[in-house]
Amino acid sequence: MADGDAEVSKAATKAAAAAARKVNKKQTRALDILKKDTGIEESCGPSKVLFVCNAGLVTGVANSDLVRVFAKFGPIERVVMVPKKSYSFLVFTRVESAEAAMAGVHGKVGLSEGGPLYLAPVTCTPPVLDPWDQGAPPPGVRVIPDYVSEEEERKLLGLLTWQEGEEGRMKHRQVKHFGFEFNYKTNNIDPSDPLLDQPIPPLCASLGSRVVSEDLIEDCPDQITVNRYLPGQGIPPHTDSHSCCSSSILSLSLASGVVMEFRGPKEEQVPVWLPQRSLLVLAGEARYTWRHGITPRHCDTLPGHILGQGEGLTLAHRDTRVSLTFRRTLTGPCSCPYPAHCDRVTRAPSPTAPLLERIAERAAQLESQLVHQVYEEIAGHFSETRHTPWPKVTAFLDTAKPGGLILDLGCGNGKYLGQGEGARWELGGDYSQNLLGIVVARGHQALRCDLLAIPLLDGCTSSIICIAALHHLASQERRLAALQEVHRVLEPYGRVLVYVWAKDQSLQQKSTYLRQNKRNNTETGEEQGEVGSSEGGRETGEYGLPVHVNRTEFQHQDNLVPWKRKGREGEDQVFMRYYHVFEEGELEGLVGEVAGLQVVESYYDQGNWCVVAERSQ
Repeated sequence: MADGDAEVSKAATKAAAAAARKVNKKQTRALDILKKDTGIEESCGPSKVLFVCNAGLVTGVANSDLVRVFAKFGPIERVVMVPKKSYSFLVFTRVESAEAAMAGVHGKVGLSEGGPLYLAPVTCTPPVLDPWDQGAPPPGVRVIPDYVSEEEERKLLGLLTWQEGEEGRMKHRQVKHFGFEFNYKTNNIDPSDPLLDQPIPPLCASLGSRVVSEDLIEDCPDQITVNRYLPGQGIPPHTDSHSCCSSSILSLSLASGVVMEFRGPKEEQVPVWLPQRSLLVLAGEARYTWRHGITPRHCDTLPGHILGQGEGLTLAHRDTRVSLTFRRTLTGPCSCPYPAHCDRVTRAPSPTAPLLERIAERAAQLESQLVHQVYEEIAGHFSETRHTPWPKVTAFLDTAKPGGLILDLGCGNGKYLGQGEGARWELGGDYSQNLLGIVVARGHQALRCDLLAIPLLDGCTSSIICIAALHHLASQERRLAALQEVHRVLEPYGRVLVYVWAKDQSLQQKSTYLRQNKRNNTETGEEQGEVGSSEGGRETGEYGLPVHVNRTEFQHQDNLVPWKRKGREGEDQVFMRYYHVFEEGELEGLVGEVAGLQVVESYYDQGNWCVVAERSQ
């Protein structure tokens, strides 16, 4: 061998050794974290379980991504994605498959983006519940495979024509309605307003007669919603409003199958596979108390035996899917046996309903008058009542990326600035100049900030909190635009925590808002007095909005909420602030409309609906 060749060989060997040390260092560090988190250690011998050190939910990886990389080495029994962690686990059905995967992937092969994956054989997985181990579907769910023939499917699809770019009224899917329109703004159907120019097609009507004859629905459906989903599209988790239709809802899947996720009242999560040409029946508990949705993705991961493919997990690639949802409209309030989940009260005719479109048109003017000007007036008094940080908000701040920029949108008097642990950059943003003056006087950095136009560069923040601010925006479009701005300024895999007032203030127990009384109002500033009440009903204020009676349950979603303080002469001064209070699932659905922003966690906290979301790219 020539001297030159020897030198090249020596350099290559040295480089390979350095690369191996780098891989082993990253593997060792990840194993140390795993042991600290779970007590699980690296296996001394061969194991069916592989620890994926650097791919998990926090890094934006789905179980389907891992199956796509590792399925070629042998059947995968289970993929374990650990909540809030950047690692995951693969359980193969055979040790030999795990060893082949270790040899073929570790430090060499990555996902579509980022560097290579680092692996280690471990003794076991943490006790994360496999959603496919639930056994039975949610109570009231029934899936009837091959409900229509291939010929019937072809004819049904032939009834529907779709224009390129036609999106109906929804952002991420195309929609058509027959018989009656399902109004997504009110989540309801108006039985007095049929679609005379869009009657139910005869072929669909014959299907309606068939489902009645088979006792799948009480009365013949008179409303059909058709959704067309392209691969990668989905629908946020939701429960169809109780008062919109009868106790059974049917959904026919055409052209492609899909996994539908169900979430129960105790946050149980159950996936259900809906094969092509199958009919889903929703009745009872599943109809009234469970949420259902479709996660946006291009393929679903499910046990192979469901598709007749034997052991292990497999990928079901989605094609364009068309679903036909059959409903029977109600002409009166719901009378279901689930009052704790029912909208029979909130679906009563609302004085705000006719106003919503007019409010949306004048939203900026409304916010200027009933939000911005009010907070300038009450800034000092408001600040005196805002001094105790919410524990779950500070816990979120404690997880912020070291050295990253934390942005507090709608920071008020800045009570959350300086709360987290460790070194970090913090910046407050608020529209009120008077509140910003208080923030700066306290020694924090802040800037004037509109939720709809955040004055920061794309991808510059690692963490954002937006506490009790989004609900002051006066239209669905403006609330969505604010979340799109949040997505823009977040860095990839950055996270945001959003709090909004809940319409239901006693979901778990009476919230602080309801427990406060006239003698104990120092934390909120408002009083229990019947501000805005009038004989025979509640007073309406500017823009025709109802004036909410403080310390009572909300009757409407769009309200004027009074703030009362003593004037210089001792007289009572009352300022009206606009609030849109959120229904259950509404905030999650809104976040789900933002491409690239994914809900990681949602919860109810002291009268607020709360969502942690992550930018996926």
